[in-house]
Amino acid sequence: MKKNKSISPTSINKHFSPTSIIWILLLIVSFIPLQLIAQNSPQSIKISGSVSDSKNKELMVGVNIMVVGEKQGTITDLNGKYTLIAKKGDVLKFSYIGYKDALVKVTESTLNVTLQENELSLDELVVVGYGVMKKSDLTGSVSQLKNEKSAEKAYSSIQEMMQGQVSGVQIVQNTGALGGGMTFNIRGANSVTGSNQPLVVIDGYPVESGTFGVTTGTDSSYSGDTPGMNALSALNPNDIESIEILKDASATAIYGSRGANGVVMVTTKRGKEGKDRVEYSFRTDISYVPKKIAVLNTAEFLAYSNEASLDKYDGSFSYSNDNIGQYAGIDTNWQDLIFQTGLSQNHQLNISGGDKKMKYALALGYLNQNGVVKSTNYERGTIRLNLDREISWRLKFGININGEMSLNKAVNQSSKFGNVGASVIASALRSQPIYRPFNPDDDEIALYNSGITTNPLLLITKAKDQTRTNQVNVSGFMDFYFTKSLFVRQRLGGKVMNGLRQYYMPRGTYLGDQNQGFAYYGNVRNSDYLSESTINYYRTLNKKHSLSAVGGYTWQSWTASTDGINTGGFPNDNMTFYNMGTSTIVNKPQTTTTEWSLASVLARFNYVYDKKYLLTVTSRADGSTRLAPGRKWKVFPSVALGWNVHNERFMKRNELFNELKLRASYGISGNQSIAVGSTLSKYNNTTGVINQTVTNVYYPGNMPNPDLGWENTRQFNAGMDMAFLSSRFVFAFNYYNKHTSNLLINLPIPPTTGYQQYASNSGEVENQGLEFDLSARILTKQLQWKVNGNISVNRNKVLKFDGTMQSFLGPGFNVVNSQPLHIAQVGHPVGSFYGYKINGIYQTQDEINSGPVDPTNPRPGSFKFEDISGPDGKPDGIISGFDRTIIGNPYPDFIFGFTNDFVWKGFSLNIFIQGSIGQDIVNVNRYYLDALTKNTSSNVSVEAFRNRWTGPGTSNVYPVPRANSLPFEGRFTNFLVEDGSFIRLKSVTLAYTFPKKWIKPLANAKLFVTANNLLTLTKYKGYDPEVNAQGQNSLTPGVDLGTIPQYRTFSAGFNVNF
Repeated sequence: MKKNKSISPTSINKHFSPTSIIWILLLIVSFIPLQLIAQNSPQSIKISGSVSDSKNKELMVGVNIMVVGEKQGTITDLNGKYTLIAKKGDVLKFSYIGYKDALVKVTESTLNVTLQENELSLDELVVVGYGVMKKSDLTGSVSQLKNEKSAEKAYSSIQEMMQGQVSGVQIVQNTGALGGGMTFNIRGANSVTGSNQPLVVIDGYPVESGTFGVTTGTDSSYSGDTPGMNALSALNPNDIESIEILKDASATAIYGSRGANGVVMVTTKRGKEGKDRVEYSFRTDISYVPKKIAVLNTAEFLAYSNEASLDKYDGSFSYSNDNIGQYAGIDTNWQDLIFQTGLSQNHQLNISGGDKKMKYALALGYLNQNGVVKSTNYERGTIRLNLDREISWRLKFGININGEMSLNKAVNQSSKFGNVGASVIASALRSQPIYRPFNPDDDEIALYNSGITTNPLLLITKAKDQTRTNQVNVSGFMDFYFTKSLFVRQRLGGKVMNGLRQYYMPRGTYLGDQNQGFAYYGNVRNSDYLSESTINYYRTLNKKHSLSAVGGYTWQSWTASTDGINTGGFPNDNMTFYNMGTSTIVNKPQTTTTEWSLASVLARFNYVYDKKYLLTVTSRADGSTRLAPGRKWKVFPSVALGWNVHNERFMKRNELFNELKLRASYGISGNQSIAVGSTLSKYNNTTGVINQTVTNVYYPGNMPNPDLGWENTRQFNAGMDMAFLSSRFVFAFNYYNKHTSNLLINLPIPPTTGYQQYASNSGEVENQGLEFDLSARILTKQLQWKVNGNISVNRNKVLKFDGTMQSFLGPGFNVVNSQPLHIAQVGHPVGSFYGYKINGIYQTQDEINSGPVDPTNPRPGSFKFEDISGPDGKPDGIISGFDRTIIGNPYPDFIFGFTNDFVWKGFSLNIFIQGSIGQDIVNVNRYYLDALTKNTSSNVSVEAFRNRWTGPGTSNVYPVPRANSLPFEGRFTNFLVEDGSFIRLKSVTLAYTFPKKWIKPLANAKLFVTANNLLTLTKYKGYDPEVNAQGQNSLTPGVDLGTIPQYRTFSAGFNVNF
């Protein structure tokens, strides 16, 4: 008798890939019948009428009208009128954003309805952790972003949709690369070497917001800089219903150790009661780089080279009159050769509907983008299915399915792959104009590698870098109601993220020449599983006491596995990574598997008395396997108070304010973002010779910390909410102070220990700031004008490190002579820029003789370095490492965003302006372009050459060209630190909604055009001031390594509803 074979997750993964799972789900969904409009019974009659505003008596366009309990529905046309089939006795529901719903019983064939204004209603529901709350009952700092016009905007990610729209939230687009990540900070950087990214919760499912890179390999220099997989990338921006950002401790404490950096609550669109709705939108984009860096042409470059040759010891010219002629007709503009006009298309199909018992929403999305750099392309497909089923008033359940597949064909945009010339952008800027892009005899791409430059065409044609990713997130919940006020919810879910990275560097590049072609193949597999059990209670007593409470237990576990191999010795560059078996140099494969989990107990109690006085108490206890025994568990409490002043008796006669709320909160949240296994001893292996025999040798790979504990953030928040003049103006203000202690930090330790760093709890960081939000309806009649704006101020400072330590340096950058650019120093912001100060140019030898001693032997026309300090902390007359100091701040003084919405008849115009003022940027490109040192073989900028020093008094900014020195004498200086402030006209969208009588039988049709990044006001000399090449590393912010710049986009599209 045969035994039944068990089914394991391994066997499932073997037979069903995430791609096949998505197709199976699509097949299942295709059998879900669309709900048909009920047939009219003999008693049905045609109802018609109009809907108007109670205050202005104006007819309203787009009011939603539904037959309660049925599937019939319609909206009012451009004249504010409607027609609908219903029965006498039916109840019609009239709803519109910003107005109170109206229920009207059908008694006759003509029904004219007036809606009461209720914009920004205090009874509006806001999503919070493990539930929803009425806005009037909120005591915490929560910002809400409604997604009303995403189909009209050229959004490719949710982070981009949020950028500049919410106070206290800074989102920096790290690069203009397709699928590129963003750095997400809510109320400043809390951690030094840990994560500062917020927790993201999608339809109740907590997911990590950091980037999961496909970056395995024996050498971290092979990890590259592709964007990898991000928790939000599986979602199409068009699928989003709303986003709530939880900012203070009262709002985030329910997520305990995961809430210190804020929480982003994402709610996707769900099915609604009524007739089936089919919506299709299409958008096409044209993108290009609006700015190019001016570098020397051939004539200027030859002149510069010969002038720099005067610095040579033999006095010979680089290019004599005899050989200059060979460059006649050669004047290569490398930027023109690598950039292109990028074309893209975006399709979105949504099908939704339902009745009282069953609601569904299905969304399919497809995006195909060609980048502004040749050979770059990003292709993504998404699917989302939400189902809600009500079995009875006691039992309800729902299912959420999100899936994503993508292919990212990228080019390298940093120096991580072996030398500083591996970046396409940097190579295009530095490559000499006298180089030919192709060999004149065979039209093959010319091969040259000067150490800091590689033929850019080689990097965009024969070099390959692609990443395939797929993600599937499935979750479900079940609600059981014991009474109308008491119910339990059980949520179960799982998420799988897979990625494959394939990379090849051909001959003609540094890494390709060193290895006779270099290939890399790596996989990453991340999964997590969730179980949450909560009990919820809501009750109102005697119309004055309102109680709500939630409590429960959650458990979530994660597994991350990677494997990778790199090879060399290829017979030619045609095989690339598709046939790594032809390589003759095979390095040892690397595999890793990491597992961790988090268990939690949570509770929140909310009490409202007489709609005036508010109290919220929250607590969560987390237990993490990342931390040391005896320190795994920590309780994170918070308390908040609120006062609805406008409901007081002495405010009843007040005609100015219709909302005035004061609130305050204090609480503790935490952070556990330290490398898994930091509390344990880990061993590495290598080979060694013992008794003349090669054998495996194992040795300690880290210094464990058996006392590693939680990072704690204490936060105080005081705020005020106001709405006045019938909610025509709405204002919110918040002050906060965040104090983070027991920093999880990788401290550098002496090399004599045999290790480089040690995971520790050490130090304190403070963030404090102000947030202002304003919304105003300036015009409300036929021409409507609405303004939304926000301004945020944050100040970050390192308060202390444990012991006598006052600072430690960030990692070195090989592009700047392997020097660190950043420091975490007491009294200054985390990741401040740290280097030498230049005080102009030496004009004469007498000035050099009277200045400090510089071992680099400056000459007239050389940079003048400032003597700041010596071994005893005072200037010592010698330029040395002691003279390095804080030379810049990567964080802005304030950020802002303002949106203007205009509506007139069928036209709508949206204008969005965003800005960031006061931050500094390290423009690493200038290390080569502006130093005027010929021995680097780099081209230089037109500005530096034309404004160079040629004699006393000619320049105090740019030096004399030289041939025998390192750029800036090999030092990182304030010359490279620039003001990165900018004001950007981020987007302008013009849309037109067609009158309903023009588009029958369509329910709605709209055309739109959008321009993104239309205008940027800045003093920054690089391509674009919005750059952060090191991504989410909080110790290395604000660096421009020559990444792909932001681009200008013009879009056009349409949206139709059936």
